[in-house]
This record gives sequence, C-alpha cells and structure tokens, in this order.
Amino acid sequence: MGLKEKRAIQNFKETKFEDLKTEVLNTLGFEVPMEVEWDSLAKDTKVDLYREAIPAIYFQPQIETFKDICQDDLGKEAMKEVLKKIVIKNENDIWSATKWAKFEDGVLTLDHETTSNMGNVEDRIYYLKELLENAL
Repeated sequence: MGLKEKRAIQNFKETKFEDLKTEVLNTLGFEVPMEVEWDSLAKDTKVDLYREAIPAIYFQPQIETFKDICQDDLGKEAMKEVLKKIVIKNENDIWSATKWAKFEDGVLTLDHETTSNMGNVEDRIYYLKELLENAL
C-alpha cells in the first residue's frame, strides 16, 4: 500500500464511511459492531475507483439485503438473534459474488477485491441474501 492508496482510504473513511455504516445499521434496526480492515481494502491500486467501488462492493449489498430480510419484526428479530459482528476486508483475492460472503458464529464476513466486478451488485445481494436466510 502506497501513499496514494493510504490517502484514498483515509478520504473514504473521513467522508463516506460513517454515513454508509449508519445506513446499514438503520436498515438492520439494531446495533452491531462493524470492523473494516482498511489496509486490506487499500491493496488495490485503482484509487480513482475507491469512492464508487467500496460502497458498491461492500455496503450496497448489505443495505439491500437487510432491507429485504428486516422488513418486518420477524426478520429483524431473527437477524438480531444471529448477527453479532460484520467484517469487511479484501484478504483472499475473491472477486466472485458466489464466494464473497461467509457467516460463521454470528460473524458476517464480506471478503472481496476492492474494485473487481463492482457493477455486479445484484449478484452480491442475491448470494448474501441466500446465505443469511439459510442461517435464520
């Protein structure tokens, strides 16, 4: 990670992250810790895409999935019982929507390359929703 990547990640953290995190938590309807492994997101050198890619890769799929699952008290309560933490990272060079999300021991881990396939939001929503609904 070079200076360009560090600056781009810092800018994203300062200008976009809190709003996106708040939107995710508001959609869930309850508080849950969210851990972002920022250094891993900055492995990607396409810094000009971070501002658009990070929300499309990691946040929009969560928001849309949680809107659907938590649309009523039954869904909110089911999620509240099982979801204990959300982890966002780019650790294992995953670019496929079929492999990007894991849910184990109450921890939802979203591991995806920071700028790869950023337009495949609907695919990530589909597989995330399948994963979570099967866990509820």
